[in-house]
Amino acid sequence: MASPFPNDIVNAFCIDLEEWFHVCEVSTPYDDPKTWETAQTCIVKDTEVILRLLDEAKTKATFLAVGWLAEHRRDLIKRISDAGHEIGCHTHFHRLVYELTPEQYEADLTRALGALREVSGQPVAVFRAPGFSIKPSCFWAYPIMRRHGVMVDVSIVPAPRAHGGINAFARDPFILHTGEGTMKVFPMSIMTALGQRIQFSGGGYLRLFSMPIVHYGFRQNHRAGRPVMTYIHPREVNPQQPRLKLPWKRRFKYYVNMETTEAKLRQMLQSYRFGTVADALAQVKHFDEYEMADGDIVPVREAAAHGSADVAQGAD
Repeated sequence: MASPFPNDIVNAFCIDLEEWFHVCEVSTPYDDPKTWETAQTCIVKDTEVILRLLDEAKTKATFLAVGWLAEHRRDLIKRISDAGHEIGCHTHFHRLVYELTPEQYEADLTRALGALREVSGQPVAVFRAPGFSIKPSCFWAYPIMRRHGVMVDVSIVPAPRAHGGINAFARDPFILHTGEGTMKVFPMSIMTALGQRIQFSGGGYLRLFSMPIVHYGFRQNHRAGRPVMTYIHPREVNPQQPRLKLPWKRRFKYYVNMETTEAKLRQMLQSYRFGTVADALAQVKHFDEYEMADGDIVPVREAAAHGSADVAQGAD
């Protein structure tokens, strides 16, 4: 099917590869990873739906996998890698980064990277924090990432959100000098509507919004020459998944319009060009440069005079 919005921009298609019970900041019967081994599993069946959609569209994607899966669902990680998709890291135990100490984060990251690299045979150089939970209080994570071979972070939402979100953050991918080497930061895609920055292209936002709103977000970013990053969780294509007892706001966001996900993903894949995070970044012709300064991320030219600069603030 020909795209109704033809352009040459390759967008990033991401899957946060985790089980249906991997929830942040809400207590459930699955808080302890020891319970995961005996819990009902849906991830293989749900991931097969996504793999089929990608095959139909002849598209590769980036699967940001919880490291625990590489230890307990090895065949799934290997199958995804053997199909030519990019494997990235989504921590080992799906914990919010800002709730960890640097030492805890480094231990979790190294275990996850080791397991994922061993099973997939890939460098596993892309990272996403659960809940997009990289925010100014834990920018210390970037030198740790880089020290362990992470070259691209896709953890920040440049808009308000529950777990993280930095409203003044840059929207375009940029180079970050960490002290341990350089890496790229690719912020999650947002759109501006009624003067507000909001997400539109993945997770509960994709399920909540109608497709005309999603297309509006794509067009707004494409007019700026900016690739869109989408994301989805395997559980979101499975309306029959087990249901967790969650507070009503979280329950709404977690389960709203679950029955629409597969059709919306298929329409997106038919309407736009997609690839891995690496594919999307490969077409970017210019990267602004930032560096760590006094715990913040600031433009390189402002680092020496840092004090009042907004955190990685970029033009819309």
